[in-house]
Order: sequence, then C-alpha cells, then structure tokens
Amino acid sequence: MRKLLPGLSLTLAVLLSPGVRAAEAGPPAAPVEVVTDDYFGTPVADPYRWMESGKDERWMPWLQAQAGHTETVLSRLPGRAGLLKSIQALSGEQTAYRMVRRVGQTVFIQRRDAGAEDARLYVRTGRAAERLLLDPAAVDGKPQSLDWWHVSPNGRLVAVGLSQRGTEASVLRVLDVATGRWLATHIPATDFGQVSWLPDSSGFAYLRFVGEQGTPTYYLNNEMRLHRLGSAGPDRLLLPRDKPPVPLQPHEFAAIRFDGQSPMALLVIFDGRRESQVYVTGRDALLAGRARWTKVGGFEAQIEGAGLRGDELWLLSTRDAPKGRLLLTSARRPDLATARAIELPGQPVVESFTMTASGPLVQTIEGSQMGLWRVSAAGEPRRVALPFPGSVMVLSTVPGRDEAYLSLAGWLQAPAVHELDARGTVHPTGMSSQPVGYDATRYEARTSTATAADGTRIPYTVLSLKGRAAQGPGPLLLEAYGAYGYAVMPTFQTALMPLLDRGARYVMAHVRGGGEFGRDWHYGGRGATKANTWNDAIAVAEALVRTGETTSSQMNLLGTSAGGVMVGQAVNARPELFAGAVANVGFMNPLRYVSEQNNADIPEWGGPVTDAATFKTMFDLDPYQHIKPGVAYPATLVVSGLADPRAATFHSAKYAARLAAATSSGQPVLLRIDFGAGHGMGSTRTQRDAMWADIYSFVLWRAGAADFQPPR
Repeated sequence: MRKLLPGLSLTLAVLLSPGVRAAEAGPPAAPVEVVTDDYFGTPVADPYRWMESGKDERWMPWLQAQAGHTETVLSRLPGRAGLLKSIQALSGEQTAYRMVRRVGQTVFIQRRDAGAEDARLYVRTGRAAERLLLDPAAVDGKPQSLDWWHVSPNGRLVAVGLSQRGTEASVLRVLDVATGRWLATHIPATDFGQVSWLPDSSGFAYLRFVGEQGTPTYYLNNEMRLHRLGSAGPDRLLLPRDKPPVPLQPHEFAAIRFDGQSPMALLVIFDGRRESQVYVTGRDALLAGRARWTKVGGFEAQIEGAGLRGDELWLLSTRDAPKGRLLLTSARRPDLATARAIELPGQPVVESFTMTASGPLVQTIEGSQMGLWRVSAAGEPRRVALPFPGSVMVLSTVPGRDEAYLSLAGWLQAPAVHELDARGTVHPTGMSSQPVGYDATRYEARTSTATAADGTRIPYTVLSLKGRAAQGPGPLLLEAYGAYGYAVMPTFQTALMPLLDRGARYVMAHVRGGGEFGRDWHYGGRGATKANTWNDAIAVAEALVRTGETTSSQMNLLGTSAGGVMVGQAVNARPELFAGAVANVGFMNPLRYVSEQNNADIPEWGGPVTDAATFKTMFDLDPYQHIKPGVAYPATLVVSGLADPRAATFHSAKYAARLAAATSSGQPVLLRIDFGAGHGMGSTRTQRDAMWADIYSFVLWRAGAADFQPPR
C-alpha cells in the first residue's frame, strides 16, 4: 500500500481436525525472536520480526515446509480433484477479453484464448485478418507478464510493460505495430504504467522508480521523465521534486498527462488516496523546459479525476458533494471557486469519468448496479441505455471521437465487450468472455440488508443455485473488502460456479470502507473508523445465520488484499461465528508498513505513524497484533505469493505463525505459498485455478460438505 530473545522457538502448530490422522507430522518449528518497539510510551511485542527481511537463512526452508504441508493436507480432501477439474474446464473454455483499444482503423485486443495460460496482444486493421502482435511468454525466451500497454496516437507503436511473473516490476519497451519488432527503448522500474504519449507520437512521459526493488525505498523519490524515440543520452527530467511551485514529498507520485485535444498538460500528484493534487501548464512550454504550473487544487479540494478537452478542464470532486460531482473550468485559468458544477439526475454516486471528443463519459453507481452517462460540452447529462443491469467499465475511448469500448458484466453474466457509438447507442461486438457451455439460468442472485450495531443498513448479495435458499442452511462463503473507496459491483467469477454447483452459497457484503454510497461510506470505514468494516461483516454474518442461510458451523469468511484487515479482525472479535477463515494475499500486519515496498498508500489506514494518535489508529486495526493466546480460533487458510509487491509475504507468514501458536481450538492453520506468483496479477490460468480449488476445497471441508472430509 504496512529485545531479542535468542534460542526460543514455538512450533507453527498446523493442528489437524479429527478427520486428519494425528500421526501426520506438522511443519517444523517457527523460531521466535521477540522484538519490542516503543510507540510513544506503548510497548508492542513482535515475535516474528525476523520474517520481514526475506533474507534470513531460515526464511525459505520454513516457507517451503509450510507450503508442502498445506499442499499435503488439501490434496487429501476427496472432493478437491473433482473441484479443480470443474474449475479448469470452465476456465479452459473461456476466451477472456482484458482490453480493447482503437486508433483510427486499427483495433488492439488483449485476450487470453481458450485453453491458453496468459493473455496476448492482437491487432486488426480494417477488414484485414487479425494477427498476433505480442506473446509475452515468447519475449527473450522466458515467461513474462504483460502488465500494461499504451498505443501511440498514430497507431504505429505500442509502449508495453513486461515483468517477471508476479512482481509487477515492469520494463518499458516499444513495439513497432507493422513489423512486430522491438525498438531500442528499454526502461526498467516503470511499474503502474504511468505513460502518456506526446500527440505527435515522437515520445512519451513516464514515471520511473529509483529505489531498490522489494524494499521500502523503491517508490520513494520517483521520477517523471520524457523519452524521445531514437534519442541518445539520459531522458530529461520533467519535474524536479524539490522546486516550487510543485514541491513533492518523497512518498508522492507524479504523473504528467498529454491529450491530443488540448494544448495543455496535466500534472496529477497522488499518494494512495483517492484524492489527488492537480496542476496544469502549456504543453509546448513544458516540452521546451519553461513550464509554469498553475495549481488547480490540492488534496483538500478532494479531486478524484481530471481530464482535458481543448481549453476546458473537467474535474470530479467530492468536496461539498459526498457522492461526487463534475466541475468544469478553464484549462488555462482554472478556478474552482467559479467552476461550473454539473449534477446528474437522481444524484447517483459518480465513480469516474473518461474524456471523449465532445465531453466526459461518466460511470456511476446506482444502488446495486452501475450506470453510464454522456455529458455534453454544454454540461447536459444524458443516460446511456445499457442492455442489462450490472456493471459497466469504460475500457477505452477512441481518440478524437465520441466512441468507446465498454465491458458489461453481472454477477451471473460473464464480461462482454460492447461498443458505444457516437449517437450513444451500445452494440455487442461478439467479444464475450462467457465460457462455452455455461448456463446462467441455473443460478440466482438475491440482495438483502443487515443492520450494524450503530443502526447502519449494510447491503449484501447472495449467489447460489436456483432454489437453494428453500433447502435450509448450508455451506456458505462470506466475502468483504471495504477499503480505498472501492465499490464492489456485480462481477462474474468463473471459478466460483463450481463452488455453487456443490451446494454452497456465496455472499458479498458491501461494508463501509468501500465506495458503494460515496465518500461518506468510504470514510465510514477508513483509518480511525476502520472497525466499522469488520463490524459490518460481522453484522452480515449474524444476519445470514438468523435468516437461515447458514449456521456458524457452516460459514467461512474470506478477505483478499486490503480485506485481510477485515477477515483478521472479524475473526479476532468473533472467532466462534465462523467455521473457517481465508486470508488471501492479505494486509495482516499494517503497523509494520515501514518494512515493505508498498508503503505509500498508508493514509488509507490512518498513517503514517507520527504520534500517539496515529499509532493508536493503526494499532487498533492490526489483526496480527490482536491475536490472543488461548482463544479458540476457527480453522484458517492463509494464502500468499512470494513475489507479492502489494502485501509483502511477511504479512501472511507472521499472521499464520502467531495464529497457529495462539489458538486453542485444535483447528488447522495452513499457510499456502505460491513461489512463482505475487498479488495475483500476472498469474497464469493454471496458477489461478489451483489457488481457487484450494480455497474452495478448504471452505467446503470446514463447512462440513461430505465429499470434502479427509479420510480417517
């Protein structure tokens, strides 16, 4: 985004349930070396600090032992092989479209073909046959991940980011579309893909990291530079970090954006918050080294989006508008005080916008679904009719035109690419990610609400086989996220369907900390109010038991990434409420954000820790620090990838070690490590299928499903 006592050790007690033979040996002991930190007068003990460096000679053998033991335990569940086969069958029959962009008459398509492991980049011009432009697995003779790509304005070149699988540590290269050959450009440390082409396609601005990869220094003092194709010597620094009027803090990121429709250039400064600082200058002056940056607004202006159109500057702001609103001002002389405010009918949550030739294309959140609006240059909004209720994502707009590519999906409808024409009509393109043989009519999605302790109504969505609710309580997986203002909208998950086929129900709780109801909902579960996130999940869990969807002995809780705080603290607060818990690439020890690469987004969690108050905020939400010895914790599966740059592996490892040593329940604590993966980005189809087979097998095992009980 997270006094040494030598000679002591505890066994990571991966205790097996009665259904697993007691004779099976668990993994080896996890050394305990207690480090005690003093936080403004409060001592905090950390028994597994040695795991944070990743360089301790005990680290890899210990991880390998945990991973091997977990694999053994899960492979003995009778139903796992069949579940994996079902997941593989669906994913193998799915042609998954990731991105579609068009420049002129040329269409670029990022697609994972049926049966393939990774997505590849294809190109088609006019009526010519489609051809393969880039297979990342074939570059330099080694498997790589295609992290991102940007087409030049003339459509002749593509800047791509390639990385070692799971690391997201992109190397920027440039591909000639006509010949398929690489240019000489080779720029490492370009994670995030912050690349903006010059309108004449002669080069691009890019963000580059200068610290040591994998350490807390990696993102600090990053650089925004200008690369001219074919030029020799170092690329010019576009934005010195220490010079007014744009002085940058070491942890802040700066992105410069050009747009062919405007003579201006945008500077967006961000640090992990949804809000950003925005500046403008003339593009030609910037390229000539004479930039005169004009401040549009700082973080206090609550700007969450910005786009240029000629001499117009469009903004999305939540200041004095918790659900968001569009602002229109001059790009040359921006003034928020006199900016025109544009409200959408019904005042939905304004999620984001993308610029087109005549104005912004706006994505909104409207209850349990999303909407799409065109806003004209005159500020008049017009709703775009969508073919079915669900989620809509603007994949790309067509430069200089009012057309766009959209991805439409539902809880039970696989994503499909649609084209929005200049008249505002949505057409299917035939590019669908629905697996062959998938029948959506077999399933149903239901919505309901639970009441939190403070009276807030928390919506949740239940997915199951059609008619399953009438059969009484059964196995159930409850998931929640609740962070960064991210709204969980209807999303199709291929691997989930085989879980539903086996009689389980899946529930998504739309807890505070997310963005389903705008800024207030986000800030209601952020930093000092973070407890609302896991308390909301608990309220939904209690409602699911009360309404007969499941029982505590059949319910599992899942949290992924930032959702690790939710799952860890919900289990700490109510361990008896769940039969099992899954922490998937989780953020489990936020107080130690200072030890990991991804430490710039810490304002979301109430940091950085600079005084007693900020320490208390972050300590109070830290799952690892609230594990208590002697508590009967539920069975827990902790999942991580060794190359994870977003939630370092030590989060999962420390959490698993401490939980296993503390629990008195006799239930298993399993640590699953994929040594060739990261946070999930860049994983192959096989890796993802195996991970979900393990997670869902664990869920069915702990829920008591007969086919998933290990032999005695």
